[in-house]
Amino acid sequence: MSRAALIMVLGLGLFAGCYGPKSDPEGTVKSFYSAIEAEEWMTLHEMIDPESLQKSGGPGRAAAFYYSIYQDIQDLDLTIEESLVTRPDETAVVRFKCTATFRALGEMPHDNDCSDTLSLRYHDGKWYIMIPGTEGLRPKI
Repeated sequence: MSRAALIMVLGLGLFAGCYGPKSDPEGTVKSFYSAIEAEEWMTLHEMIDPESLQKSGGPGRAAAFYYSIYQDIQDLDLTIEESLVTRPDETAVVRFKCTATFRALGEMPHDNDCSDTLSLRYHDGKWYIMIPGTEGLRPKI
């Protein structure tokens, strides 16, 4: 393989594994659920609002919370339905449809609805997810 092709393949591999907060609310939600689908539990805290993370008990507790819900995930299909920046450069709400295919050891695969509405908070040019129950009132669009 040529050196240029190798560099391109390595670059794509690094980009494919790049999770983290994004510059738009929809991007952060997609990145967050991509990390869940890839079972990258310890990277989730990078996309969670620091105040929300502190209220939930820190990165380990946040990872354990999402692991307990999605530990047997095999596939995840997420579609953003609506995104609304409620206060520019402060808060946003994203509503999405989500279907997760689970397959626990010894069980047949089954689909569960994981659709939700999440609040996000803006910091330093990026949007961060508020863990449900730490943001106050439940968001609605």
